[in-house]
Amino acid sequence: MMHALSLFRAIILGLALFSSAFGPPAHASISSITSTPGSARVPLGGSATITITWNVTVNDGPVARSPSGVFRSSVDATLLGTVSTSLSKPAAAGTTAVITESLLVPADVIYRAHKMGLTSFTYFRDFEDDGTLSGQPGFVTINIASSAAAGFSVSRLALAFDNGAPVRVLGMKEPIHALAEISFSGSGLVQGVWEVAGPSSTSGQPVYRTLNPVRQYLTGGSPQTLRSPNLPTDSSGFYLVRFRITDPVPGFEQPVLRYFVSSGKPGEVLPIVPIGIVLPAHQSLLAPDDVFAWEPIRGARAYQLEVYAAAPQAGDSLPDLGGEATTRAPTLPATPPVTGMLVPGTQTKTTLSASARTHLPPGGRYLWRVLAIGGDGSIVGESPVREIRLP
Repeated sequence: MMHALSLFRAIILGLALFSSAFGPPAHASISSITSTPGSARVPLGGSATITITWNVTVNDGPVARSPSGVFRSSVDATLLGTVSTSLSKPAAAGTTAVITESLLVPADVIYRAHKMGLTSFTYFRDFEDDGTLSGQPGFVTINIASSAAAGFSVSRLALAFDNGAPVRVLGMKEPIHALAEISFSGSGLVQGVWEVAGPSSTSGQPVYRTLNPVRQYLTGGSPQTLRSPNLPTDSSGFYLVRFRITDPVPGFEQPVLRYFVSSGKPGEVLPIVPIGIVLPAHQSLLAPDDVFAWEPIRGARAYQLEVYAAAPQAGDSLPDLGGEATTRAPTLPATPPVTGMLVPGTQTKTTLSASARTHLPPGGRYLWRVLAIGGDGSIVGESPVREIRLP
């Protein structure tokens, strides 16, 4: 019923628009204009070509001619685009001219209609045989395929802060943004929302609140980056931030960023307390679900697990799956960590998230440590450096 009403509205609007644009017919030179097919489907994110057969019944002759065509909204007749190609065919009085048109529906017309919230739009074309348009154009309803039907999908989502770091520790009111790099195939509209969970919930089950919804058309094939709005830093504590894609729903675990806001009021400088390591064993092979665990220390508001790349060295000992190091303690490189995790001070163990593991190619050798962060953002504890290897 709704489809029929929409179609009827499109016909009425088309008649009125073409009549006003080209003037009322002085003579009923064209009896009827019909099209085959009456509707067609086009993909979102690219141009499409459809073949239309126009059947034009001519009263006078000697020719059936159409100077141009237009794309319009089926809802409010908004002009979406024009087609300047002229069609014509000889036609004697009282006959029906059969005219074939190969219509290119431009990608920008499809996108403009989709951005207006339309699932379909209409292509109109009017004909004449004696210099006067009929005022009753023929039309084809063009339906827009969904993003999924158009082959659009998100294959990867990577998050980082605006300085490229995977975790941040910063002071009160310090500005900070997050970046979401999206890899995709095809072209289409990605919809998502920036969300943040603050200190009131991150010590337990995080409760996210919406910062900003996003609707972004992606095309071209190269990864594209979205920037978050300002992230909150008005309260001290541990925060989680994510860009959650809602459409098309990705087939992978969506990553989360972590940052810690200090009180900005450093107190007495205290000696750094050693943090005892529990898991994993030094020089062990790391499985995806292996846990990093350490002993708690007093005054820690957050713990930061840092993982560094280490160049392979001649004479490296084989993995010791049983416990203590068999070689001297490794030294951290001068380069920054390649990945890491930030967790609340109430938590003394974590696994590496899927997004964190993407920075650790298989077969590599890595060094890691845990830092304890106090309420003012200072380092109050540090673990020994340990080695892990990926099979």
